[in-house]
Amino acid sequence: MWRCEVRAFPLWWIGLLAVVVGISAGCDQGPLVVPVEGTVYYNDKPLPFGSVMFQPQMGQPAGARIAEDGTFKLSTFSEYDGAIVGQHKVKVSCYASQSPELAKKKTVGEQTLGPSLIPENYTYSDQSGLTADINSEGNEPIELRLTGPPIKVPR
Repeated sequence: MWRCEVRAFPLWWIGLLAVVVGISAGCDQGPLVVPVEGTVYYNDKPLPFGSVMFQPQMGQPAGARIAEDGTFKLSTFSEYDGAIVGQHKVKVSCYASQSPELAKKKTVGEQTLGPSLIPENYTYSDQSGLTADINSEGNEPIELRLTGPPIKVPR
């Protein structure tokens, strides 16, 4: 006796396929990040060390160390990839411990930053008064101009 069996395509496969297609359709490459570089000036002279942080309205901030000539190149997700496109609040820090001279004297495990060498308001993005508009079409080097009393690096 012959038996003919017809198996129905399991309905749960259709549901699973719909979920996978839906999830993959919603995936994107993340926020648009473009290269950003610039120079930090303090009293019209390049700030010789420190760090900058660019905080977008939403998303991952970008940061960089300030080189001896005052220049910086921002990194968000990978080294020197830049910053997320859009408006940013900017903060700058320059602590005694960031001085190349003092960094050499640090002992292993020493964590102190020491005093801020620039006015404290610059170390807070909501108080610094510094902003940047990063656009997707390319950006001129950014100039951040800070003012305050002369920097005295402890020795």
